[in-house]
Amino acid sequence: MSNFIFDPSTKFLDPERLLFGTGLGPGQTFVDLGSGSGFYTLAAGKIVGEQGLVYSVDILESALDHVAAETRMKGLRNIKTLLADLEAEGSCPQIPTGSADMVLFANLLHQIKNSANLFGEAYRLLKTGGKLVVIEWNDQPGPLGPSVEDRISSTQTTRLAQKSAFKSAGTINTDPYHYGLIFIK
Repeated sequence: MSNFIFDPSTKFLDPERLLFGTGLGPGQTFVDLGSGSGFYTLAAGKIVGEQGLVYSVDILESALDHVAAETRMKGLRNIKTLLADLEAEGSCPQIPTGSADMVLFANLLHQIKNSANLFGEAYRLLKTGGKLVVIEWNDQPGPLGPSVEDRISSTQTTRLAQKSAFKSAGTINTDPYHYGLIFIK
């Protein structure tokens, strides 16, 4: 799968186009692990619609407060915020096992020391055939993102996913600063 989602007018990712390109659709359950201020969460809330559900999970209460405020302002009633340490085993017990159609890690892996628990939790949350989408900073130096030494390569990400029994299912064209990978449970 290779969908063009880079918007040259902004020179950065368009979260709605990216999520549509990965196959997210109405009525699905989406989990944004390490959601931050909700860049993807809010887009997913619009895409999955009233019959769908979005979980916005982060370790920072201030980030989740921002997501909750944006959710109210945009009239989205299908987004739940959850405070969690994603490096801890079983970090999201509030989300039922096998309930998610898609889990997203966006700009998260370079911040995680215990990635085995993160990938394990994503595997637990996904339905059989569900997708794990990883958007991460590429290894090219640039004006945005963490230092190049702190970045996780697409090869490293693939190895980590495969250790947790995920199967590679393609790439996503993103923007000049990121790479995108899709894995299937």
